[in-house]
Amino acid sequence: MAGLALLIVGILFSLAPTVGGSIEDAQPDLGATSSWNATHNTDMEEGGDWFSSNQTWVTLTFLGIVAGVVIAMFMRW
Repeated sequence: MAGLALLIVGILFSLAPTVGGSIEDAQPDLGATSSWNATHNTDMEEGGDWFSSNQTWVTLTFLGIVAGVVIAMFMRW
């Protein structure tokens, strides 16, 4: 069970930034003054930035879920 959770977290960490970048690259060209244009609006986050900056919380969430499942299994055992 814990091995499966680690596998899921590893897959999530390896694919999420790539998928975010692919989504960003698939967007159509925007006007030069569009607020969604990354060259005009330099404060915008890129596809994988949000995930990269919050990966600690994502990891803690998964570990909390795994710990809860393990505790529940031991309580029923």
